[in-house]
Amino acid sequence: MNQQIVEQLQQGFQLLQAGQNDQAKLCFEAILNVDANNEFALNLLGVTYLRLAQPQQAIDVLHRALKVNQKDSETYANLGLAFKDLNQWSKAQGFLEQSLQFNPKQPSVLNNLGNVFAAQNLHQQAAKCFDAALKLAPDYPECLSNFAQSLKEIGQHSIGLKAIGAARKLEPDNSYFANIQGEIELACGQYQAAEKSFNNAISLGDNLVAKVNLSTALKQTGCYAKAKDCLYEVLAIEENNTEAHHHLGVLQEQLGEFEQAASSFRRALQYTPNHASSFYQLAKLRQQSLSIQEVEKINNLLTDPVTPDVFKVSLYLALGVHADKQKHFHQAIEYFIQAKSLKAKKVPYQAEITEQYRHVVKEIQPQVGQGQVVGNMQPVFIVGMPRSGTSLTEQILASHSQVFGAGELGFINDLMKQAEQQTQTRYPYCLTKLSTQSLTHLGQTYKQRITQMFGEHAVVIDKNPLNYNFIGFIKAILPDAKFIYCKRQAMDNCVSIFKLPFDDNQSYAHDLSGLGHYYREHQALMTIWQQQFGDDMLQIDYENMVMDQQQQTQNLMDFLGLDYEDATDEFYKTERIVMTPSAEQVRQPIYTSSVNNWQKYGDAVLPLAEALQIDL
Repeated sequence: MNQQIVEQLQQGFQLLQAGQNDQAKLCFEAILNVDANNEFALNLLGVTYLRLAQPQQAIDVLHRALKVNQKDSETYANLGLAFKDLNQWSKAQGFLEQSLQFNPKQPSVLNNLGNVFAAQNLHQQAAKCFDAALKLAPDYPECLSNFAQSLKEIGQHSIGLKAIGAARKLEPDNSYFANIQGEIELACGQYQAAEKSFNNAISLGDNLVAKVNLSTALKQTGCYAKAKDCLYEVLAIEENNTEAHHHLGVLQEQLGEFEQAASSFRRALQYTPNHASSFYQLAKLRQQSLSIQEVEKINNLLTDPVTPDVFKVSLYLALGVHADKQKHFHQAIEYFIQAKSLKAKKVPYQAEITEQYRHVVKEIQPQVGQGQVVGNMQPVFIVGMPRSGTSLTEQILASHSQVFGAGELGFINDLMKQAEQQTQTRYPYCLTKLSTQSLTHLGQTYKQRITQMFGEHAVVIDKNPLNYNFIGFIKAILPDAKFIYCKRQAMDNCVSIFKLPFDDNQSYAHDLSGLGHYYREHQALMTIWQQQFGDDMLQIDYENMVMDQQQQTQNLMDFLGLDYEDATDEFYKTERIVMTPSAEQVRQPIYTSSVNNWQKYGDAVLPLAEALQIDL
């Protein structure tokens, strides 16, 4: 290579480093006019095109570079980045993996491969890539942040907080990192810590993402007006902020402002026409119907090969809800099946894990100690399968002057993690290692967190249905706890769950056969709890509640030692936020149309009946 070309390459590289991309492009093109097969100029021109957001031109040039040298790891890595920019994930993955075959010790390439997996919502694979990169380069802030985000998605929050904490030590003034920390804290129910992190992110830069997230943290701590103001502030700065409109719509729905919610979801779709979750949220509003144009747009997105599966889930669910409203029930259930099959493919239900948990609980529960009662607050837990009437029951109770409905809290999960850390033993085995003093302290912590967040109340309802899994733990740390067990006819209950977008980690909800198995295991576990704690547990059957609300309400009052109040008859008038899919239903008088609702879906739900061992 002659000296002039070497000098031109150095000049082009310096221009590239200085961000003068157009001048760098001219420099590399000049070299290629003289030496068309100069692999260095081809590769650097490819990088320049990437910087200029011209990935297709980069691909053309980089393929030319490969013809010159088929073993250059950087060329493969750059091709991977180009296909990543085009959202062509399989090709991006292939080229990045080829780069690593030639040179496995490339932290940046491992980081980019992790980003490709993360973009496809494949966070287990992404986390492995980020971890491998960090073994080579522990002080890699961007990779630490990416690692933290994938760990959040797979539920490894404590490790994620350590990763983002390490990134923030390296770059303490990074607003983006502060926001990621807040998102992880939000995911594990540390709402006040999350609020602090989001405010920190906002103070470090004009971070509108953090401001949207702050609204969620404020909502979770009961500051609904501040949460709404936060979103309005974002929209005053950036009127076309789709996420702010979407979050505002969700908040408005939860507050019972349904017309305003519909307007917010449609504004989100106005600015981002492929915003799948806004289509779903709009479709499920009871007094709203998708327009012909909105249905057509959803169908176009579903046939577009670029639409990722995570979006298709929401789009199929939106069509399912829409078909339900049109009374096209067979079509509706097919849409629900299509949506849930995508989720089941990603996270299959593992029946043996559910069974194993029940066996372990039955084995170790007699060995678990009990703490002492602390404080005067009466903790009440509404438990059962999701969609079994838990929100309705809470709304009725929260209409009583002596009762505060705290919604679905994550405090019990947090305390279980504390128990695991304290004993260095995983749950539920850790329960047998906790002293009376430790159990008492955990119970005291629970009540203190309730008081700090919601103030002093005589009776507080924690309505997290899946706390039914942990009744033994709850009773060990809170001996005065009472439980209201909501139960619903199995087919109705499971079909209602199947129609909703439950999180990936609730894999039982994505498959009709899995749902049937899970429901039966749920019943078996509840039988164990009823045998042990039956005196402190009241069963409320959904069908009885909708047929005779007053009698069931009287049963609730008697169980909790409360006087009957007329306000509980008109529970739907009680103004409070409801952060569950039942936000609209609980603001209406009792209706019976949900009883035997499963029958309208015909043979499509036979796999559920078989799993439930029900003869139809």
